[in-house]
Amino acid sequence: MKLKKVTAALLAAMLTMGLSGCTLGSTSWILRYGDKGELPAGIYVQNMMAAYNAAGYYALGADDVLTAEIEGKPGKQWIEDTALELTKEHLAAELKFAELGLSLTEEEKTSVDNMVDSIWEVYGEQYTLSGINKNSYTRSLENTIKTNNLFLHYYGEGGEKAPTQQEYQDYFSQNYDRTRFVSYPKNKVDAMTEEERQQAAADLAEGEELPKSALAQAEETLARLEAGEDMLVIIAEVEAENPDELPEGHNHDEAGVHENVIHVENTSYPEEYRTQSHSMAVGQRQIIESGNYYYVVEKLELDPTGEVLEQYKNEILTTLKSDEFTALLEQWVAELPELTINQKTVEAFSAEKMKGR
Repeated sequence: MKLKKVTAALLAAMLTMGLSGCTLGSTSWILRYGDKGELPAGIYVQNMMAAYNAAGYYALGADDVLTAEIEGKPGKQWIEDTALELTKEHLAAELKFAELGLSLTEEEKTSVDNMVDSIWEVYGEQYTLSGINKNSYTRSLENTIKTNNLFLHYYGEGGEKAPTQQEYQDYFSQNYDRTRFVSYPKNKVDAMTEEERQQAAADLAEGEELPKSALAQAEETLARLEAGEDMLVIIAEVEAENPDELPEGHNHDEAGVHENVIHVENTSYPEEYRTQSHSMAVGQRQIIESGNYYYVVEKLELDPTGEVLEQYKNEILTTLKSDEFTALLEQWVAELPELTINQKTVEAFSAEKMKGR
């Protein structure tokens, strides 16, 4: 499902393109499936663009993505193989969606139409001059939604392959933590040795004092917490001292505003914070050093009311079942009716020509 996600992201970012079938002549289609129909070439071209851009990430730093080795293949072959596989996945999802009698909701159709219209309002003339087909672009966006709906059909609530509540709870408790913290940025005093601090203090004019180091501030806060003070009271004091640093609309009294529910592998948080807080016991307070900050962290009970898990179920579902769904999608591809690949289309939109675009 990794490449499917790459495709969806690139489509949403308007990095893909679909070419008009009526202008492509013998390259108007890419796959013919039995006697049931043809898949337009525009779908393949969009997947070529997606695969080419994805290759750029996998071969980051390479002089030429076409000759770089990606997953044991030359870049050119990897791009073309990936594009064709994504195109087969597109077709497999379409056929399975229809087989199950599923359909897009009016809201989903409207969302796609609005997205495409907004893109065409800005780039339509440019895309048209380049041979871009609005209908093909729309079909790819719809396919992304259909694929997601298929995932939910099998693995979402009520689906035949859905995780049990216990599976959700086990994963949540083993991988997530709920914490509060106060952070103190390091200053020049933190970088001083004891001898340097003594000398700096001796050089001060009468009445002057060295600023407290971030570590000293963190230690004072930790001592207050251990003496029974409330973390929220301390956070409010820090906010009052630095009002300009608060985000717009910040409300200190809003429930949960200073609580952080973090996956232990969520790289948007410092590694030291994630790993050390994960090993803390509920109710424990601890100073964690990471980069230019000292954090005073308080570990909270993860889900005292059972409501927090509900907020993270979709995220957990994707983690638990995306690989299984990828295997299911591959099975559908293997079960496709006999396919005819239009080699003229493959040659017309080779990796070299995508590079030129």
